[in-house]
Amino acid sequence: MYWNIFLIYFSCITLFQTNAIFAQTYIIGGDFDYAPFSFIDKTGKPSGLDIDVLEAISVSKGIKLEYQLSRWDSAMSYIKSGKTDIITGIIYSEERENFFDFTIPIHTEYYSIFIRKDLPLTELSSLYDYKLVVLDKDVSIDKYLIPMGLFKDYIMAKSLPEALSVIELGLADYVLAPNLLGLNEIENNKYQNIEIKGPSIIPSIYCMAVRKGDTQLLAILNSGISELRRSGKLTEIQEKWKVYEKEDFKYKRIANIIGIVFIIALVLLILVFIWVWLLRIQIKKKTESLNLKNQELKKSEEKFRMITENSSDIIWHLDSNFILTYISPADERIRGFKKDEVIGKSLFSILKPEGIHLLKEANDKRMINLSKGIKAAPVIYELEQLCKDGSWVWVEATAEAFYDQDGKISGYHGVSRDISERKKAELLLKERESQLRELNSNRDKLYSIIAHDLRSPFNAILGLSEILLKRTENFKDAEFEKIITMINTSAKNTLILLDNLLTWTKSQTGKNIYNPENSSLPAIINEILEVSKSIANIKRISLNYIQTDYIEVYADVNMLKTILRNLISNAIKYTRENGEITISAVRNIDNIDITVTDNGVGMTEEIRNKLFEINSNYTAKGTANEKGSGLGLMLCKEFVEKHGGEISVKSELGKGSAFTFSLPVR
Repeated sequence: MYWNIFLIYFSCITLFQTNAIFAQTYIIGGDFDYAPFSFIDKTGKPSGLDIDVLEAISVSKGIKLEYQLSRWDSAMSYIKSGKTDIITGIIYSEERENFFDFTIPIHTEYYSIFIRKDLPLTELSSLYDYKLVVLDKDVSIDKYLIPMGLFKDYIMAKSLPEALSVIELGLADYVLAPNLLGLNEIENNKYQNIEIKGPSIIPSIYCMAVRKGDTQLLAILNSGISELRRSGKLTEIQEKWKVYEKEDFKYKRIANIIGIVFIIALVLLILVFIWVWLLRIQIKKKTESLNLKNQELKKSEEKFRMITENSSDIIWHLDSNFILTYISPADERIRGFKKDEVIGKSLFSILKPEGIHLLKEANDKRMINLSKGIKAAPVIYELEQLCKDGSWVWVEATAEAFYDQDGKISGYHGVSRDISERKKAELLLKERESQLRELNSNRDKLYSIIAHDLRSPFNAILGLSEILLKRTENFKDAEFEKIITMINTSAKNTLILLDNLLTWTKSQTGKNIYNPENSSLPAIINEILEVSKSIANIKRISLNYIQTDYIEVYADVNMLKTILRNLISNAIKYTRENGEITISAVRNIDNIDITVTDNGVGMTEEIRNKLFEINSNYTAKGTANEKGSGLGLMLCKEFVEKHGGEISVKSELGKGSAFTFSLPVR
């Protein structure tokens, strides 16, 4: 009977203690201007995502809350000094774990670089030239700014709104801040001169936190957050404040497990507390201390696992010999390899030779600096990595060395992300630039021909015709015939140039239609020779066609005539009086070779190498001071290649030239 009364007495005490816990009032601290997480609204009341989460927990757990929102530096000071019990909207970091116990995550965000629009940011090293705004006591200082060597020329701001206002006014250049919060401030304040540039950095987990060792309050908050996740209430609150996860982090399953384990552990602790209290108080204290340490260790491991396994970027570790010792699941999503297919393999086995050379060169430089006592800052590389299907993917890798107790490099860790789309855009831009340069070059060539080469023969025709008009009665028949012949020659040369010009223009604008057909090659050659005889006769040059068997050619007749006309015209131009030009055609197994040979002035090897380049602007006067544009040979090359053939030249200075082009047999 006494034993039963004793048990009832202790049960009442336990129930009273439990009710006292849940009925306790807690003071909430946080940033008063940190929308959408915590802020003072227009009515003077606390508002935001974190406030709604706490209110939902207070209803679920039967606790009372009071709010004391302030500037962030004050909020951090208040919880450390015990003026507040809970701080909201705090980013998890290992340094802060020395002072706080963190709840399970509520939201995950990345930091972005908010910079003035007029400042270029082609690479992160550009930041060294710009003035920084630093958020007081922000996690970015230790995690990024100091390691990168950026914590030098800066302005200190008490809040993110103050920092963005300073940049908008032009008093500073950039700030590192959470992506969502910065965008929210820019939209609310209608800032026009700030935008996000460069890569996302510092994946940040937003939590709530209590003072170190306050496991009772931490258990209430974690249990409440877990219930909100299971019920879907947390998702509703996030959607209300337009806060979405950057990725689908697998927190629900983890939170459920932690919540169940925690509730069971809490019940067991209460039972153990009653039982041990009846036996020995000292044993109870040691047991609680051991359980607390185990929970802290488990939470640290779980937080690291959640960050690495749910990141869209690849997180990796290498030993000092560049052997992969860890890689996150994102690598399988991007490159297709399973974890066990790459762990233990060399990083160099998945890189192209130029990537291997880049890393080895950087490592040699790092070792030289280390011998001087200089530890390298994180470095960003752009590399091509092998995929499982044999393709290659461009990644941007941020790498940092870590050191052993002796200061020697014991390995490397870092983050890689897929930048294939960005590389495709860069390649397309280069191609567009190349095409634009080619169009500009062609335009300049066209202007040059019109301005000089086409104008000169017209001047000759006009000058000679004016002489005839003014002095007709004074000319003898021979002189008269000579001038008329010169006018005729200039007109024909001008017609050839004009025809080439029009043909070339059509070719460049895509209007020259390739229309091959079966035709008689001897007939085409004879037609061109007949047209060219009048020009050749002026210099008393003989035109010979060596005809063997009948050859039928499958080609675009107009293009073939243009090729032959230009080659024969060039041969006449650079052959002296009483010279000889020979045209021959030979049918081989796979192609027909047509050669135009002259015994003219010939050319050097240097000139031969420039003949078919439109940008070389090389022209030489003929043996009778005839001018040329170089356009004819360009058309020859283009039309021969249109047929799938090749054109070449053999020449020796003073001994003539032989131009040969091939037309494939159909």
